Amino acid sequence: MTIQITKKLMSILILLLCVGLLFSGCTKEIPTSMDYFTTVDGQDIVIHFPTGTKSEGTISSENGEYTFSYSFDGTLSIIYPNGYTYSRRNINGGTAISWEYNIAPEDLGFVDGLGLAWAIESATRPESNNGKAVSPILSILIVAVGIWLTWKPKIAWWLTRGWMFKNVEPSDLALGLYRGIGVVIVIVGVISFFA
Repeated sequence: MTIQITKKLMSILILLLCVGLLFSGCTKEIPTSMDYFTTVDGQDIVIHFPTGTKSEGTISSENGEYTFSYSFDGTLSIIYPNGYTYSRRNINGGTAISWEYNIAPEDLGFVDGLGLAWAIESATRPESNNGKAVSPILSILIVAVGIWLTWKPKIAWWLTRGWMFKNVEPSDLALGLYRGIGVVIVIVGVISFFA
């Protein structure tokens, strides 16, 4: 009788754990756009990426608005407020730059294309942790599973192995292993909660 109650309780707990894991990923709001603020050649600029892409966008500065885009071959094209175009492409470890005009961008009062390209590439690089952290709900569920494994290793053994056999008991080694795994899971859960 108690084994049947335990089985029902464990089934409910596993179902709750799965539902909790399902909803723990629904915590991040998707931004409508992404802006990157920086300074190039002494001018404050804002690099604006539309939703879902980092391959095109606009650059706002005190002297106008630039547009930029990457082509399929990796060429970065920056169109200046006056319509001039600066292009840059990395080829076999080198860089090919294209500016087909007789006057430098700085002489026109604009930001240098090399500085703009560097700022765009800095903005498109992924962050060290991609801005993602483990959901606190998921961390708490991980800790709960670890505590459960440590506190009730016999039930955990039955759910993984014991159900396959009739009238068997787990060895002390198996129970110790489940307790050890439980302790490790608790430590991982606590670390992920504070990370």
